[in-house]
Amino acid sequence: MKVSISSWNYNAPITEGKTDLLAFADEVKRLGADGLEIFGRHLNGDDLAGHLKRVVAKAGDLGLEISSLIEGNDFARPAAAERGEQVERMKQWIAMAAEAGIERLNTFTGYHTPGEDPAMEVCRVIDAYREVAPLAERHGVLLCIENHSSVCRDADGILAIIRRVGSDCIRTNPDVTNFVPDFGLRGPRAREAIYTETAKLAPVMANAHLKVGEFTETGEHAHVDMPRLMGLFRDAGYDGHVVLEVYGDGDRPEACAKGVTLMRKYL
Repeated sequence: MKVSISSWNYNAPITEGKTDLLAFADEVKRLGADGLEIFGRHLNGDDLAGHLKRVVAKAGDLGLEISSLIEGNDFARPAAAERGEQVERMKQWIAMAAEAGIERLNTFTGYHTPGEDPAMEVCRVIDAYREVAPLAERHGVLLCIENHSSVCRDADGILAIIRRVGSDCIRTNPDVTNFVPDFGLRGPRAREAIYTETAKLAPVMANAHLKVGEFTETGEHAHVDMPRLMGLFRDAGYDGHVVLEVYGDGDRPEACAKGVTLMRKYL
């Protein structure tokens, strides 16, 4: 397995114009990671494809890989026109990723709208993925659904969507602590869902997220049993990237550095 760092960790300085993705790649190299995850909104909106290629080339020059590209879709929107826009945008990102040599998009289901039927929202998500899957298949791009959005937060719901879409290009991107809201404040019994839910998604995972921010005096994760988690990944035959995302208000470069050191113990 490999450890990567998400550009989302540097969202504030990037959006404020204090740094950019090219400098972020240098930072990832300095921190000793193997790759980086690109948040699509951090690209230059006037030249998305060109900027993406430049970031990929810079990463390659540094010996880094691109773990994934975050698309940020919402396929559950009630209005058909809005869902159509989301589908077309996803197709554009698939084509751009393929042209830049990126093999994985980190994708979502969508967000629940108050008053809408949750079952209907799931159907909308399935229909949208069925529309974009053929293009992803042709380009060899994997669409890795993260347990992030409010439509189907649980593993069983995500797996049901994947089964009903029926495409080998639809995979998972387990963000393991997302299964337990406020995981840092919960006890061991509640945090058990980190492992039981992740184990369900692991057989079809193609990317993974691990939130870091609090560590023990010995440098271990304060809330996740790392040997157990990495064992789940290995048992599923996973050998891809584990992307670090920092939570909390602490020093983000420091948390990333500690996260890389932690991951090196278990890769």
